[in-house]
Amino acid sequence: MWGRSAKVKEAWGPVWDGVSHLIDRCLTAGEPCYREDDLLLYRRGPKGYWVEKYHTWSFIPLFDEEGKPLGLFNPTRDTTASVLARRRQETMRDLSEQLLTARTATDFFGGIVEVLEQNSKDVPFLMCYSVEDSSESHHVKLHLESSIGVPEDHQAAPSDLELPLPADRFSRAAFGIKGNQLSSPTLSAISALSSGGGGRIRFSYETQSWPIAQAISTRQAVVVDDCTELIKGFPLRQWEALPHSAIIVPISSETSVETPQAVIIIGLNIASPLDSIYEDWIHVLRAHLTTSLGTVRAAEAEHQRQLERDRMERAKTAWFQGAAHDLRSPLTLVAGPLDDVLRTTLASDQRTALSLAQRNLARVQRLVNALLDFSRIEAGKLTGRFLPLDLGTFVKDLASMFRPAVERRKIKYYINIEPHEGMVFVDPTLLETVVTNLISNALKYTEKGLITIKLTYYPHHADIAITDTGIGIPAAELSAVTDRFHRATTALSRGTEGTGIGLALSKEIVRLHGGDLLITSQTAEESGGSHGSTFTARIPLIERDVVQDHAVRNDFGAYGKAVVEEAMHWILPSDADSESTWSDHNDSVSSRAEGFLFDRNDVLLLVDDNTDMRHYVKNIFAPYCRVIEAANGKQAFELARKTPPHLILSDLMMPVMNGQELLAAIRAESATRMVPMVLLSAATDDELRLAAFVEGAEDFMLKPFKPRELLARVHLHMQIGKKRAHLESLYAQRQQELDVILDYCPSGIVRADADGKIIYGNDTYRTYTGIPHNVDLNNWADYVDDSIRPHLEARWHGVVHGDERETTESWKWSNGTSVSGTFIRLDKIDPRLSGVLGCLSDVSYQEEKLLEAERRRIEAEESKQQQELLVDLTSHEIRTPVSAILQCSSLVKENLTALQGQLRRVGDNGFKATPQLLAEIDEDLEALDSESRPLEPVANDQIVSVFASEAKMKRIQLVLEFGENIDRAGITSIKTDHVRLHQVVTNLISNAIRFTASSKTRVITVKYEIGFAPPADTTCAPPSAEETVVTLPVKEDTKVWLFVAIKDTGPGLGPTEQAGLFQRFSQGNKMVHTKFGGSGLGLFICKRISELLGGRIELESQLGVGSAPAPTLSYSPVKSVTPGQISIHFLIVEDNIINQTVLKRQIVKAGFTCDVANNGQEALDYIHDPTGKRVYDVILMDLEMPVMDGLTAIKHIRKAEAEGTLRPQLVIALTGNARQGQIDQALAAGMDDVVIKPYKLLDLIAKVQSRLKTLANGTP
Repeated sequence: MWGRSAKVKEAWGPVWDGVSHLIDRCLTAGEPCYREDDLLLYRRGPKGYWVEKYHTWSFIPLFDEEGKPLGLFNPTRDTTASVLARRRQETMRDLSEQLLTARTATDFFGGIVEVLEQNSKDVPFLMCYSVEDSSESHHVKLHLESSIGVPEDHQAAPSDLELPLPADRFSRAAFGIKGNQLSSPTLSAISALSSGGGGRIRFSYETQSWPIAQAISTRQAVVVDDCTELIKGFPLRQWEALPHSAIIVPISSETSVETPQAVIIIGLNIASPLDSIYEDWIHVLRAHLTTSLGTVRAAEAEHQRQLERDRMERAKTAWFQGAAHDLRSPLTLVAGPLDDVLRTTLASDQRTALSLAQRNLARVQRLVNALLDFSRIEAGKLTGRFLPLDLGTFVKDLASMFRPAVERRKIKYYINIEPHEGMVFVDPTLLETVVTNLISNALKYTEKGLITIKLTYYPHHADIAITDTGIGIPAAELSAVTDRFHRATTALSRGTEGTGIGLALSKEIVRLHGGDLLITSQTAEESGGSHGSTFTARIPLIERDVVQDHAVRNDFGAYGKAVVEEAMHWILPSDADSESTWSDHNDSVSSRAEGFLFDRNDVLLLVDDNTDMRHYVKNIFAPYCRVIEAANGKQAFELARKTPPHLILSDLMMPVMNGQELLAAIRAESATRMVPMVLLSAATDDELRLAAFVEGAEDFMLKPFKPRELLARVHLHMQIGKKRAHLESLYAQRQQELDVILDYCPSGIVRADADGKIIYGNDTYRTYTGIPHNVDLNNWADYVDDSIRPHLEARWHGVVHGDERETTESWKWSNGTSVSGTFIRLDKIDPRLSGVLGCLSDVSYQEEKLLEAERRRIEAEESKQQQELLVDLTSHEIRTPVSAILQCSSLVKENLTALQGQLRRVGDNGFKATPQLLAEIDEDLEALDSESRPLEPVANDQIVSVFASEAKMKRIQLVLEFGENIDRAGITSIKTDHVRLHQVVTNLISNAIRFTASSKTRVITVKYEIGFAPPADTTCAPPSAEETVVTLPVKEDTKVWLFVAIKDTGPGLGPTEQAGLFQRFSQGNKMVHTKFGGSGLGLFICKRISELLGGRIELESQLGVGSAPAPTLSYSPVKSVTPGQISIHFLIVEDNIINQTVLKRQIVKAGFTCDVANNGQEALDYIHDPTGKRVYDVILMDLEMPVMDGLTAIKHIRKAEAEGTLRPQLVIALTGNARQGQIDQALAAGMDDVVIKPYKLLDLIAKVQSRLKTLANGTP
């Protein structure tokens, strides 16, 4: 506790300047003060620097009896440990998150700096070095990777270092003073470090250089006791001076015997001693960095290994692609001329020799394809294009191709396909290769016996088994038979030697399907008799993703047919086959042109670096068009720019500029971008083919090719290209015509792209906007007024980026032109389109019409508001006095009743009333009585009593009747909208009196009935008692229907007059208004109210007989409410003195207590009575009052309740405003309920009692 004393300053010491003004404010103004984790530098350490201390403290003033500050209480708590721990823990958390995603050394060291730079208190400066072995023995090289608070090129932080290390750094002595006591080097290191021998930190007193070599050799952190000379020139990042000490931390495990991969130098916090807690934090930091660096190094090593694998795969792929190119090009030069020669007339021996050459050429082509498939499988580029198919049909059709060749050899051939309903997902092209290779292999090595093709289904896989009685495979060679280029020693030649690649390729393809190739075999020598082999391709029965690739081959059986054709020659080579083949393809050059539409003026640009290939292809096309040759892509591009050809046929691999580069250049040049281009290549890489199609190639053909196929494809694309060029010409012509139309169009046309940038506007658009031709159309916002510019910019943004298909807007430009614009989002019309198209029309002449229409609209709204105001005022002004009249009548009734009783009790000894006086009192009571009937809430006979006097004056007999269901059910009241029900019944009785007053017979009958079932759809008549089934007594909230029938003896209406009777402003005929008056709205209102209440209304009438309108309404019965003898204290807030006085007298007469207030302000004063004597159970408040109205008063009451200064109040509004909107407004302001004037006191008291009971039960 401190008071005013001269020793206060001495007590606070160094922190006095920071707290003196707070002490003064506390002692002078009594203002308390609180600080949490406040840094207070009030104590110096051993080296003379301030020590980092944190306290949570406060100043609490103490007051004397007069309320004046006489002193202060200063509690304080030292929070230094928690602050330091939290700060260092947050640093470790951030460092963990930062290094979690590090995958390279650069990311690792950069992440360290990024995090530790935020903690300048504990890390004043930092240097991170990577360590690697030097080429010189017992030396290491260090490289500065990152730093914090270190000037560039500072002598204490060289970017590169090479340090010698002790030769015995892995000896036991290097791990501490107890290292020599242990036998195992590894155990020595672990034990020495874990036992604490020598501690985890060493100290160095070197002042001229960092003892990095010591830290690396011992794998222990080294503290440099005095580093002031080393760090001269470092920037001051925290505290009053640069660090005095630093620590060198090797980034390695303490138990590791390897050279650390990194080392960091950290400046120590000058304001915090290097205690055990600080030391533990540094070692936790070291452990985390060691783990993270190990992860990074592992990731870098894996990345490097992946790079090496990728390099090797690229090298293999490049070699195979190059080999394919080198092989396929000469194969093409062999296959083309050979095919041409075979089409001519040849001698039999010549044809045989050439056919043999052709077959062997096909074998070479298949071998090249197999090698390329292997290269793609190993590179992971061969993927299956799986399709669902009927595997049984597939295998059967493929196996059937081999039947002629097998039977020609006189070998039995069986195909057994197990029925199966499901589809199997396979790559048809690859599976065809597998099955063909296996059947071909069986045929090749079977001399006699049988070959069986069998397809068997199992729950999870299907087996395609090819069994033969061939020579078999020795057991020792079974494991190697599927190796590449391996051939069994028992192989027999069948006119062609095997390559040893078919089974290897088949095995890899089956594995690509997720299955396996199973082989069982035996030789005659091993079995002692039987021999043969079974090759089983096991295909899993699983669903796969279907690849939608238009490049998938659909030439089923092509590979199998080629193998079968070759196999046919293994047996009896026949010239007949060659002749047949030749006769099918022996077309002369002249007949070859049949069906083609080449023009002699067509120009074909042929590009290939191989001279022989160019000559061969030129000879193919020379008879049909003009061929221009080019040796490389660059030369071809120059020729194409000078004279665009009709088609370019180019090789893919060429020097100077290859085919892909030529394609890109052709498509980039405007003069040649429409020229079709076909590429030829020996490379089968799908990526190359896909890239060619993506860049705009029309076709991609592999070498070797068939001359007729090449001729057909080139012809097709050349004709398409010519047609496209013609269409482009027509398009340009139409575009020019469209530009002329737009330029001379009387409407403003504007076009914008998908980003909202205007790319076109015709002259009319510029005329409307006032934008000159030398100004960018996107500056349109400068040509509208500032007041509408933000709105138009927002609308334009909505047009461009919104979801509306069509937007229409009208505005005025700064030049005075008023326009109406319609903007269409083209992508909403057709997804292939984009951007916005707008059309502007000049609507200046319509502006005055729009202004006039707006003026009339405003006048109409004002007139409507005035009408509503008039209705509200009239309703209030009429209902208020009517309420007073009804209340007065109730009071008079009570008084007359009391007087009647008194007069009857007087008897013969007092005043004696004459019979006439008593009769008059009885008559008055009968006229005033509106509550004497037992079924009042249902019958609403108080409405009938209102018309009693008028009926009596007009000599009309007014009869009130009740239906038998009312008596039978015993219902005393129903839940309904009594205001609207009163309005319907009042209108109908008023109409009946008006039309019956002039009749000879004047009788009006009002009948009430209830039903527990709705009436029939064709009538409003109540159902009979027999039709109404109900359980008595009737439960509350049971739905009932109220039937009201008002029957009169008026003139009645005919069918024509009844037709439009319930329409607005409609009366029976033109004479009705003249004779009887009325507006024609009454029955329309009755009809609408009946429908709102869930019912309907109908009319039965005959001319000269009378009318009977009968509304049917749907309600629910409730129990009668009678005021009980509960003590209730009312507060009446009413500015009308008569209403105020009458209501107070009635409430007091009913046995309750009551206070009155003239306006809302007086009511608030009563409620907030400081004496607490005025406590009210309910407040009855008028809405329209002087000084303060009811709505304002209720808001003040609810606000006080929310603040806790007032207990919850029950407030009920009493108002003559009957519109639903006004009722909703009162409830929204805070009223608990709203009662419409006029009202009955018993209903009001019942509502109050119900509300109080609900509040007492805790229900709002």
